[in-house]
Amino acid sequence: MRRFLCYANKKSISGGIIVTELIAYEEKYFADLENYPLSEEQLGFTGHPLELLERSTNISTYTPIIILEEGQVAGFFVLDTGEDKFNYTDQQESILLRGYSIHPAFQGRGIAKTSMSLIPPYVLEHFPKIKQVVLGVNEANKAAQSVYLKTGFIDEGKRFNGRSGVQIAMSLKLNEVITRQAILGDEQGIVDVCVAAQWNTYKELYTVEYIESIIEKYYTTERIKEEITSTSRDWNGYYVALLNNRIVGAIGGGVDEEGVAEVYVFYLDPQKRGEGIGTKLLQSFTEIQRNQYNAHEQWVSVAKGNDLSIPFYEARGFVFQMEEEPYESNQENNVQSLRYKREI
Repeated sequence: MRRFLCYANKKSISGGIIVTELIAYEEKYFADLENYPLSEEQLGFTGHPLELLERSTNISTYTPIIILEEGQVAGFFVLDTGEDKFNYTDQQESILLRGYSIHPAFQGRGIAKTSMSLIPPYVLEHFPKIKQVVLGVNEANKAAQSVYLKTGFIDEGKRFNGRSGVQIAMSLKLNEVITRQAILGDEQGIVDVCVAAQWNTYKELYTVEYIESIIEKYYTTERIKEEITSTSRDWNGYYVALLNNRIVGAIGGGVDEEGVAEVYVFYLDPQKRGEGIGTKLLQSFTEIQRNQYNAHEQWVSVAKGNDLSIPFYEARGFVFQMEEEPYESNQENNVQSLRYKREI
């Protein structure tokens, strides 16, 4: 049986490294799948790996995949290129994710989210013509719905009757930028983008100490989590751009009672600049501020000397208004902001 290249995701747990991998099924994992207990409730929502594995011997479109954590079988699913995908989508270049489950002994460790994040690069590598991953999730299976939504899948409103009730069709676009409001679980992705952008943007402008102080104050998972959940007119919350289930941009701001909007934070993955992601994310956030909060004017502060951002804003209609010292600046830091605005 063909062996797929592994994709690994590493995370620190108590100072150690845990590796999660996706790998094509091999016979040596059969005994582990025999010892793979799923409850009656779980089997109401998904097939047992052995059942799906048996089907795969007769259905050529099935590719059974093992989820490994530290070399141990932690989960299972099938990627299916057959006709069943048309229950979920009209798009020919789709692949169906089916029979997804996590071994009970490995549940509660975040493996579901981790393994789902590995699916887009896996599919792009081994099914290069595929443009989206689709799946069906039972309306009653709220836990699974939450995982799929947090990992970039979108409920496009399609419903159909499955063997255990009404199924929600979800899809994950590949190589397509998706923008949405940030949700719990996005904290680390937002932190990663903002911290990387801080260093990339300001390393030649500010001292290391100043950059570190800004990161320590504003870009921690604890603070971002609070700012995701506590939204208002003054703080509209974070919005993110995702590419293949990975956060590559983050933006946030607020609108006052007079309809004057402010973009307080706006950063992109430095490796994704110049791909139109910033334009799409700013446009989406501007529509939120205009349509939900009746904003008619939008302001932004740009660091003086920031030659990466100034041309971007000017090309999108922002006009320079004034120069001022930022709220937390001092003479030692020599930080100056340029204030820009545009009508929206």
